[in-house]
Amino acid sequence: MFLRGRGLDAELGGVLVLGGTTAAVVPNGAFNLIRGRLDILGKRLVLSEARLQLEGEFLPFVRVLASNEGDGITTSVLIEGPADAPSVRFVSNPELPEEEVLARLLFGRDLTSLSVFQAAQLAGAVATLAGRGGEGIVGRLRKGFGLDDLDLATSATGETSVKVGKYLGKNLYSEIIVDQQGQSQINLNLDLGPNITLRGSTVTGTPDGSPGSTGIGIFIEKDY
Repeated sequence: MFLRGRGLDAELGGVLVLGGTTAAVVPNGAFNLIRGRLDILGKRLVLSEARLQLEGEFLPFVRVLASNEGDGITTSVLIEGPADAPSVRFVSNPELPEEEVLARLLFGRDLTSLSVFQAAQLAGAVATLAGRGGEGIVGRLRKGFGLDDLDLATSATGETSVKVGKYLGKNLYSEIIVDQQGQSQINLNLDLGPNITLRGSTVTGTPDGSPGSTGIGIFIEKDY
């Protein structure tokens, strides 16, 4: 059988025994890892452990572990819990904060040496794996990088984007938005007066060949 979704692709093998009656079937069994991988931001992690277990109910319990080693530290992604709502944690030996573990997993370096753009990518990885449950990690990333805004957004179609914002001066605000297709948008807003703003925007092309664009304009805003 296969476990797939959110970058996970695992093949499992095992035995399932059905007991009880036709009116109340009781499943018992377990499936363990044959082979598998976890893809995050283009980085592939080989699974070191995967197990799916049924004990009397058709909702299985899953446990998946993908690890990497470097600089004497073992960093891992641990997915564990009921199959319909598993938790995702980033763990290490020796123990490090989750955001530090994720930085080492994806970029092979400590958190303090990452760029702001890489911090946005980290937040995107958290959104992909942990969903809104990763807001605590995102908050710590925002504080650690001295950002004014670091936000995860999900569209009506389920697509995830990451927004990073910071004031570069009293009247100059910069913003980077990255979506899950890899397209990024850089916005600059310069307040020229109480109701006048100069706005510039650059959108990069996507890996599948979609073109980018650049624009600039002056906006006058007035409340009535």
